[in-house]
Amino acid sequence: MSGYGGTPPGWQDPYGGQNPYGGQGWSGTPYSGGQPPGYPYGYGPPGVPVRPTSNASTTACLVCNIASVLLCCGILGIPGAIVSAIAMGRVQSDPESARKLTIAGWVLFGLSILCGIVIGIIYIIVLVNADSGYDSGSGV
Repeated sequence: MSGYGGTPPGWQDPYGGQNPYGGQGWSGTPYSGGQPPGYPYGYGPPGVPVRPTSNASTTACLVCNIASVLLCCGILGIPGAIVSAIAMGRVQSDPESARKLTIAGWVLFGLSILCGIVIGIIYIIVLVNADSGYDSGSGV
């Protein structure tokens, strides 16, 4: 006997056909107890599926902060990389803290890029307005 409508061969009912939570037996008859039937011992109601935590944003934040330190000389990229590395360590144990640290890392990355742009603009302005320091050859 397999499928619906029968017991597997050799199966022994641990409750002797009686519902351990009161009411009528497990034979398929309608329940007539005061409370809804429970679940057999060792089993509970189906739970809400848990979404596995992901550290993709944290990894991207760490890589971007390291790149900002190396490429843009962004001094704020160093604390951003440190904060992102700490967040990577907390993704599995404390996801809420890891999320906040990742946001802080992205903010530091943005500030680092903004500072790099401002420094670049200032550098270009200084180069354009700099005195060449030599005479163009007019003999006067």
